Amino acid sequence: MSRGGQLGIAFLMLGTSIVVGVIGYWLSGLGWEDAIYQTMVTVTTVGYEDAARPLGIRWFTIFMLAFGTMSIAVFISLLTGVVIDARIREVIGRRKVESKVRKLSDHVILCGFGRFGRIIAAELERRSVACVVLETDPAKATSAREHGILVIEADATEEETLIQAGLAASRGLLTTLPTDAANVYVALTAKQIKPTLHVVALARDEPAVARLKAAGADEVVSPYRLGGTWMAQMITSPTVHDFMKIATGLNPLKFSMDEQRIAEHSPLGGKMLRDTPIRSELGVIVLAVRRAAGELVTNPPPDIVLGFGDVLVSLGEQENLERLNQMAEGS
Repeated sequence: MSRGGQLGIAFLMLGTSIVVGVIGYWLSGLGWEDAIYQTMVTVTTVGYEDAARPLGIRWFTIFMLAFGTMSIAVFISLLTGVVIDARIREVIGRRKVESKVRKLSDHVILCGFGRFGRIIAAELERRSVACVVLETDPAKATSAREHGILVIEADATEEETLIQAGLAASRGLLTTLPTDAANVYVALTAKQIKPTLHVVALARDEPAVARLKAAGADEVVSPYRLGGTWMAQMITSPTVHDFMKIATGLNPLKFSMDEQRIAEHSPLGGKMLRDTPIRSELGVIVLAVRRAAGELVTNPPPDIVLGFGDVLVSLGEQENLERLNQMAEGS
């Protein structure tokens, strides 16, 4: 039988002993108030002076002491078992998550699983990027788990929590906590732990943008500024807006934009762009090349030589972009 079923039986036994006691004492001649009082002090084994009670009531009290004590003992035992069992499951579950997180590398830490967090997590899943969510709200944490996401139910502003989430091995951190102050603190703490970490923060108010930048956030997203720009673009430059939807994956077509880093053992390294199968076989367009030294070459010419460590910004169907990514990794 499940713990819930056992606990239900315990409640039933306890309730039955109280009802039987009240009715029994009432039938023995006590008023309702005295019957309830006599039942409670008997069931709870508090004790009382009943030398003046009639013999019939004393025998019934003996029965109630045995039955009531047993009911309470069973109730307390099962209740304690349920609490301990829940605690054990919580500890085991947390250790399982910690074990899985320790095995991760190049993952993303997502602080907060609210409206923005859910959208971000879905996009990371679409891109097959591992994600660890930090969330204090039990309901939001449960929602993230139901989506198959690793969740650490702890305060993201705590240094220990960020370390526990595998900050040292992560590729970046996204913070979308409910307040700008919390996001500032997370960005500051994360950068102190790992100065090279790429941090993207959400600014709910415009003045917070500068504070987040000062705290070390590499990129700050202001939803009001971004939304306003998009709305204006829909009216003034609808074609550009359609292209941006392709770039952000919001288009109904199969096209999307992504980036690929050319690994040291990639067959693309050391070749001219026109000599690679990127355009001819995959049908992918390279929009820009970020050189390993940092220079950004937009609209790269066909004779540009791709170097190891360069990052390609490309546009094409998702399936072909994935094939290009494998080619860039040399796998």
